[in-house]
Amino acid sequence: MRRRWAGVAVALAVVVLATSLVPVPDGDSVPTGADKLAHLAGYAAVAFAATRAVEDAGRRTLVSVVLAVSGFGAGVEVLQPMVGRGASLGDAVANLAGAAVGAVAAAVSRSR
Repeated sequence: MRRRWAGVAVALAVVVLATSLVPVPDGDSVPTGADKLAHLAGYAAVAFAATRAVEDAGRRTLVSVVLAVSGFGAGVEVLQPMVGRGASLGDAVANLAGAAVGAVAAAVSRSR
């Protein structure tokens, strides 16, 4: 386990969790699709760092990271209604896509 990358992954996950659970004031909104891009980027960053934290970046590791990061994202979606935010299947899909992009990008960057 690469401790520095593991620390980065945990820190990024905390940032994603915190920003996902902050109540949004009434009337505040983002342009259509911008929130999905933010989900994709946030979960890609977490998955990238998590993949780099693991010594072996084989296929099994990539799948495990994508599943773990996506599961974290699904858990966040379940928690959001408890803080006055809406859960969204579209957000969960964006989280999954971001996790996949981040894990693959880490594997590719490692092979160079």
